[in-house]
Amino acid sequence: MPTSLPDLPLFAVAPTLPLARPLPDATPFLTRVARELVAQYGPTGELSDLVVVVPTRRAVVYLQNELSLAAEAGQAVWSPRVAAMEDYMVELAGVRVEEPIALQLLLFEILQDIDPQLDFDQFVGWSALLLQDFSSLDQNLASPRKVFEYLSQAKALERWDLGAEYQPATTTTAYFRFWDDLDKVYLRLKKRMKQGRIAYPGLAYRLAQRRVREQLDAGETLPRHVFVGLGFLSKAEERLIRHLRKAGLADVLFDGDAFYLEPGSPNRAGQHLRQYKDRLDLPWDNFGGPAELLRQLPRTVRMVGVANSSMQGKLAGQLLAAARQANPNAKVAVVLPDETLLLPVLHGLPPREVPEYNVTMGLNFQSTPLFNLVDLLFEVHLTGVREGSQETGYGVPRYHHLAVSKLLQHPFLRRYQSWLDKQDDPAGHGMLDKVCRAIVQRHAVLLPAEELVELGQGHPLLTALFATWNNCDDIIAACNTLIDLLKKAYQDQHSAIEAEYLYLFYTLIKRLHSVFDCREQRLSVRSFRRFLYEQMRNTRLPFSGEPIADVQVMGLLETRALDFDHVIILSCNENVLPAPKRHSSLFPYDVLTTFGLPTYADHEAATAHQFWRLLQRASNVDLLHILPGAEGTRTGERSRFLLQVENDLALQNPQMELLDLTVTADAGTSPPSPLSEKGEGELATNLLELDKQLETSLPSPFSGRGLGGEAPVGTDLTLEKDAGMLLALRELLQKGLSPTALNQYLGCSLQFYFQRIARFRENEEVEEALGPDGFGTAVHEALEELLMPFSQQQTPGAPALTAADIPGLLALAPIMVAKALRKEVAGRHARADEGLNHVLGQVAKQLVRRYLESLLDTEGALPLRIQSLEEALQATVYVALEGGEKLRVNLFGLADRVDQLANGDLRVVDYKSGLVEKSHLQLLKRLEAPAAAWSACSPTPPRPPTKCVSSGSTASCWPSRAAPPPTRPSSRYATWRPAPCRPIWAF
Repeated sequence: MPTSLPDLPLFAVAPTLPLARPLPDATPFLTRVARELVAQYGPTGELSDLVVVVPTRRAVVYLQNELSLAAEAGQAVWSPRVAAMEDYMVELAGVRVEEPIALQLLLFEILQDIDPQLDFDQFVGWSALLLQDFSSLDQNLASPRKVFEYLSQAKALERWDLGAEYQPATTTTAYFRFWDDLDKVYLRLKKRMKQGRIAYPGLAYRLAQRRVREQLDAGETLPRHVFVGLGFLSKAEERLIRHLRKAGLADVLFDGDAFYLEPGSPNRAGQHLRQYKDRLDLPWDNFGGPAELLRQLPRTVRMVGVANSSMQGKLAGQLLAAARQANPNAKVAVVLPDETLLLPVLHGLPPREVPEYNVTMGLNFQSTPLFNLVDLLFEVHLTGVREGSQETGYGVPRYHHLAVSKLLQHPFLRRYQSWLDKQDDPAGHGMLDKVCRAIVQRHAVLLPAEELVELGQGHPLLTALFATWNNCDDIIAACNTLIDLLKKAYQDQHSAIEAEYLYLFYTLIKRLHSVFDCREQRLSVRSFRRFLYEQMRNTRLPFSGEPIADVQVMGLLETRALDFDHVIILSCNENVLPAPKRHSSLFPYDVLTTFGLPTYADHEAATAHQFWRLLQRASNVDLLHILPGAEGTRTGERSRFLLQVENDLALQNPQMELLDLTVTADAGTSPPSPLSEKGEGELATNLLELDKQLETSLPSPFSGRGLGGEAPVGTDLTLEKDAGMLLALRELLQKGLSPTALNQYLGCSLQFYFQRIARFRENEEVEEALGPDGFGTAVHEALEELLMPFSQQQTPGAPALTAADIPGLLALAPIMVAKALRKEVAGRHARADEGLNHVLGQVAKQLVRRYLESLLDTEGALPLRIQSLEEALQATVYVALEGGEKLRVNLFGLADRVDQLANGDLRVVDYKSGLVEKSHLQLLKRLEAPAAAWSACSPTPPRPPTKCVSSGSTASCWPSRAAPPPTRPSSRYATWRPAPCRPIWAF
């Protein structure tokens, strides 16, 4: 089970136990290689004739530095040529690796010649995968003819025994024809690339090994090669090495360890290296012996669990600071299997302990805030609707309010708004806030593009954001305008990193424009987005720094052939390290295994070798992982590599100290420190406390223990009525109280205070569908329209409502409800017949129908004489206060309906469209005090008009049958003496 950090120096190395044999040589791999090369080839002057091939460009820099250090003082040597494997293969091929977009367009032209009906939007969905499969096929020297013949036969089996009567659909026929034509497509594409001397990476690898073979067969003189620190090799790379070794022109030096290389080892890290030993006929010396570094060197390994992904960046900075304090000269690598953590890690680096560091991996453009802005912009245009148009394309004249609001709140746009606020022109001041407020105030669900531009007073920013997109030309124009506007704000504020984002985005747009400008067929919005996102995915923002700094921030692939004293690896969880098992290929899995193409199993083995090789010479290792069930990971399961360290390596290396630790976050006032004073080992991620409390004119309902708007646990909220409170109450009572306000006070006096005295307001939000208020308003208006011809007040001399009138009202009810709903949603630019509004409309129609039908079923309900509809009522009461003062209280309300029953009784009806319980009708005790006050002011108190409510069933409206509370009615009903209310339907 994980434990908290122990009470020991965080980066102390475990004490070394007595050894029966000397420790293996822990000299860094490239240092040892450089010394051997200088010693072997330096004295003869052959060193400069060598070609040394390493796996990465970062390894090129390190090896060149080690070669300079390996030469004796005062000795001048010519350096060999050092190249990364990928760069060297492309150079040997003599071609230029073309950009994927240009290759996809070339592929489309070839496919369109074969199938003129091919849709481009569908093509872009799988074209990148097809090119990737072609590249893998060439890079691993598979026979194209055999692969495509196998695929064609496999697809033919899917059509086998369908019967003579089966007639496949057009799309099915095109699908099977596609697989039959793949061989033809591949050959034509290869021919076109050969004519232009361009290639995709895999073809360059095939051409490189073929060219070397042809040069050797022709007897040409080639330099001697030394391949250093390679891992998983493609078939083309392996074939190249085999050709050179056969000619006696190649040495191969792998970096391995006996822990995973010994025969029969279940560890897959040595899977490929053991195969290369047999296929290339290499001795064990070419694999470093193999050395016993993992099982014999003393080291401290800490597996540290954190609560979420963001904590990893903070913790990495703290661990790095402690490492530099303990050993200022230590070589430290912060390894990020998940590149999205680059910015959190960089923000967490301590500037004092780490003044210089190097970032080798670069920042992926998709991890920048500008990509988020572009993504929101596409979301606005692709989630909108084109109403009443059958046109093709993706132009959208109306945009959803959520997408628009998210876009307008983006930090880039907010920075531009800050720049606008400083300009002399007041038209742009607060422009984005005005637009956002207008959207909420109007409850506008779908916003026309023209209206958004008008809200922004025609500002170029709003035009660039919301002008309708029909094809790629519109997108490019909008993006160029957006870049021109935003760069003003960031140039003015000298924000170098944001300006670099904008410049990279500009280069991407310009590149795409140059590619698509010559095409007759304009790309749709979705197709352009796919190409743009692919470019962004392959674009990185480079960082400047000392290439061989002591602190390196890098990806796992870039660590190949490099060694460090201290290694901090983040995201040691399954589905990150190693990557999830994904079959990212159009070719079926059996095709990959049959023809020796790499599968996810090969990639997992390659990742395993990179992980274990990185640990070989490290004396301190920190493996950070997210705890199970924590935020920021899919499963929270530890990486299999951590389990192997715990259950395999730890048992075989007595010199290794393994610690299983957990990081927790505590509230406090001090800054985070790697180790608590009590030795509990819990990293404290402390929260800042508020230094000041805002003064308010109204009394605080919280006691001294309540801070930050939170009520103290177990403490009642108390409000003392001081002079300010009493003054606010008097003003409110003079303005008047509605039945809603009285009910609110009776239900929760504190809520009454916050809303009506302190005037706190909830954040207003756009209601996409009709809320309870809007739904109730629509039902009220529908009933008012239906009963208007029977109202004495609205239609003098109107007849009474009888049973004969109900069928006609039932027929009109759906029309009136639909009319009321359309009126209610008109200002929102929403539709009453779509989504939840459609469902609510059907519910409203059913409620109105049920109510009208209930009039037929209720005894004595008809005939019904309606006195008035939606009549405003008001009254005044005086409440005696201490000291003899009488406080005037104004009451007002709106009666939904006042009618006269068949027996002559008058009744006040209040429609309720929500749920009402019978317990809500027991009002006598709650209204006893205010009713007594009103009674004291009335010389002849009559029986009161009553609010009738129920929830789909009949209920009596009187609180009780005995002595209803006296009340003072409005002047119109001074002689009114109502009888107890009859049961009715209400809803």
